[in-house]
Amino acid sequence: MANDPNAGDIALADAESAMHKGRGGSLVVMGGLGVAVVVGLVLLVGGEDQQRVYGEIGKTINGLERAHVEQFWACALQGENIEDLRTSTDLITKVDGRALERGRNYGVYVRGKCLPMLEEVGPKLDTLIAPDDLKAEIAAMGKANEQLRGAWGGFIGYLDDPELQYDQESAKPHVTAVARGWYEFKKAYAEVNKKIKLKLK
Repeated sequence: MANDPNAGDIALADAESAMHKGRGGSLVVMGGLGVAVVVGLVLLVGGEDQQRVYGEIGKTINGLERAHVEQFWACALQGENIEDLRTSTDLITKVDGRALERGRNYGVYVRGKCLPMLEEVGPKLDTLIAPDDLKAEIAAMGKANEQLRGAWGGFIGYLDDPELQYDQESAKPHVTAVARGWYEFKKAYAEVNKKIKLKLK
């Protein structure tokens, strides 16, 4: 995959379109996401219960994404309809615009109010007991979450200057890294859902 996040725009739009089918209703904040133990027990049973395993994992993954990742973006891009973000170019425009307008204050806001929402994603994915054919995609979600958090950390570090005169050109590598983390998470998340849906047919 090329380093330019724009290269994945079309593929990401298709993946997200498929991923969002049937996802209606309000955001569901799932508490402890404690189905890992249940999933582990069901795996031992096999047979028709195999569908229950994939169904429970699907609920867990989707609940995690809604409760943490969607909520993060709703916080970082307050006032935007997150469902309308289809490409990395869209995301870059939104993030860059807020940083240009608010400068250091935007970084302080994201670090204090939004970024903590991503902290639990990795640990919760790590405790999820899943079939072998989903492990790589779930691990990719965790890796992308770390990539996203790291990219935001770098961007916030750039913004964290009381004398900052925001320059879009010098900020571009940071904003692009943020978009890349967003894209990689969306891609991994779509792949998990795609495999789960195939198992539930």
